[in-house]
Amino acid sequence: MAAGGDWVVYFSATPWRGGAHRQHALARQLATRYRVLFVDPPGLRIRPGGTIRPVETGIWHAVPPTPAPLGRHLSLANIVNRRVAVGVLRRWLGHAAGRVRLVWLDEDLAAPCAARFAAAVVYDAADLDWTFTRWWNRGHLRRSLGRAVAAADLVLASSTALPARMPDAGRTPVVLPNACDPDHFTPHGPVAPRPVAPSRPLVGYSGAIDTRAFDGDLVAAVARAQPDWTFLLVGPHTRAGRAPLAGLANVLLTGPVPYADLPATLRACDVTIIPYRVGGRIDYVHPKKCYEYLALGKPVVATPLPALTRLADVVHLADGVDTFTTAIATALADTAASEQATRRRAVATANSWAARGDELHHLLARTVR
Repeated sequence: MAAGGDWVVYFSATPWRGGAHRQHALARQLATRYRVLFVDPPGLRIRPGGTIRPVETGIWHAVPPTPAPLGRHLSLANIVNRRVAVGVLRRWLGHAAGRVRLVWLDEDLAAPCAARFAAAVVYDAADLDWTFTRWWNRGHLRRSLGRAVAAADLVLASSTALPARMPDAGRTPVVLPNACDPDHFTPHGPVAPRPVAPSRPLVGYSGAIDTRAFDGDLVAAVARAQPDWTFLLVGPHTRAGRAPLAGLANVLLTGPVPYADLPATLRACDVTIIPYRVGGRIDYVHPKKCYEYLALGKPVVATPLPALTRLADVVHLADGVDTFTTAIATALADTAASEQATRRRAVATANSWAARGDELHHLLARTVR
């Protein structure tokens, strides 16, 4: 165990494995000034053992035991799991130098953990967890959201559209938008083999192909209208998500691609898209893929999500089949403009995780005493 330095105990809804999400990026920024104990969420099934081990400079990864199954659905099971986790963590921290200065919550169900440490509390709303579950479990998760917000000394939100959808606990959320790693998504580097001839436009998308946010009907309609374009959809897909795309020869689904290989895959594309549903339950999202696309210098066509409207000068925002098709055609005509690519890259650099880290530490200076 490294000596010295105060601790952030980071209760995340996203496991450490994978390491390419907002939670991981912010944990790494916190680790520039603190030691971070990143805590995985409990499993849905019983997990008798637990582990804590160092994974990166300044970051330890904790996988606590899960004594009670179905904690995401059952309030009592969640309370049991959290008490056991806190007991394990506090015993481990008792052997560490330094004290716990900050408890970080990005999982609503972790709210019971906040009061178990004598530290400031930050709640980071990266999503609304209750929108991820079935109707019969939404009440449980919405109550947990209220508790998490009420427990926090500082409330953050990943999107400008999120605060209006969060419970009012007397604390105005501070928007800390998503960002990217521009050193990873550089314009120059390996390029994956194109699945089509260089003369055929290749339109790329990275992310989940599901029915929560991804608008498969929109992509399918554009693909039918433009059979000479090929759509390369990179990411995990559900049966319902890919159903509208069935039978379309110019739509290719790759499945998940490792984060390390994603820039090379997207470099092969001429235009990148964010075809998300607008006006639904989760159009509050602020897709970090937008900045990743821009960091690569690629033209971006997106539906007009509230969080993207401030990027209208560098992103083609379009709603509906005809306007989305026209926007892609316009973007394809812009691909040779190097000055546009440089401008996109500059926007991405200004929205790096390092820049967000500076904002975050400025906010914490007024919260952590």
